[in-house]
Amino acid sequence: MQLLTQVTAVQKKSKNAGPRQTFPANKKIFSKAGIILFLAIILFFPSSSYQGAKKGLLLWFNTILPTLLPFIIISNLIIGLQLTRPLSKLLYPVFHTFFGVSRGGCYPVLMGFLSGIPVGAKSVADLVNKGSIDKEEGQYLLGFCNNASPMFIMSFIAITQLKRPGIRFELLFILYFTAVLSSFLYFYLFPKQSIHRKPTVSMMEYGQKPGLKSIIGVTPKFDFALLDSAIMDGFEVITKVGGDIILFSIPAQIISNIGPSDNYLKLLAIGILEITTGISQISHSTLDMNTKIAFITMITAFGGLSGLAQTKSVINNTRLSIAAYVKVKLLHMLIAFITAAFYVRFIMN
Repeated sequence: MQLLTQVTAVQKKSKNAGPRQTFPANKKIFSKAGIILFLAIILFFPSSSYQGAKKGLLLWFNTILPTLLPFIIISNLIIGLQLTRPLSKLLYPVFHTFFGVSRGGCYPVLMGFLSGIPVGAKSVADLVNKGSIDKEEGQYLLGFCNNASPMFIMSFIAITQLKRPGIRFELLFILYFTAVLSSFLYFYLFPKQSIHRKPTVSMMEYGQKPGLKSIIGVTPKFDFALLDSAIMDGFEVITKVGGDIILFSIPAQIISNIGPSDNYLKLLAIGILEITTGISQISHSTLDMNTKIAFITMITAFGGLSGLAQTKSVINNTRLSIAAYVKVKLLHMLIAFITAAFYVRFIMN
């Protein structure tokens, strides 16, 4: 009787486990099918694929590489030399009050707001890996520290594309304020996603993993080996970013060459794939200025699938959830669009 009960339990367990085992297999099938489909698209549209890849490469080389690489290298050096402690101590009173972060979480906020995607995500991932912040706070920070950079928003969007330098600070405020608001709403209003941090300074906030011997008071010294490591890591990250931009610029260019240029869905689809190309297409369309600003704000808040791929590449070695990040970004996109629409309708002259 006991043996029969054990066999029955095993059978039930096998039946329950059966359907779950199909999901990884289905995921692999979809991934392989997607790669084959992408290859077919390139073969069917060779001219557009070439144009898209060329534009993506030039965008990476002329804009992304000189803009982001120095930030990544400096960020690696700051973390390697444990300079995050004095910076966090200086910024903690302000950042804790406005964003509710711990002392260890202040540095990613600073780097994310200054440098943008994917440096904000990389700063969070590095500190999670080093134990300076826990996974829950890292997930919260990832939601609002990984946005388009201030220079991109004010210079490229407001001045170069929209030709409206007078709204550059308003656009920056809308995008950053709604980013913080979206992350706050997602993690604090949903019980399963809520995070709780103690107001006191813990060992984790000083960059020390629990259970390890205290290293407080011991500061690593600068040497060229550390510099070489920071540079090589920076080039690895920036190369991945370039690959993502080139790949996503191909379907964006193909969509751009198909059908009427001012179709709403077409413009949004291009922007969701790669925001730089999408912003350029929307800016040069015949849409009215209010619609242009609202659409551009929305796709910039999301960051595009290219930005999503860049973020995924820098958090791969952590336990941070890309699914939760996407949900926050979708919420950010919605709130930013509503805020921008209100701004252009009632406030902007």
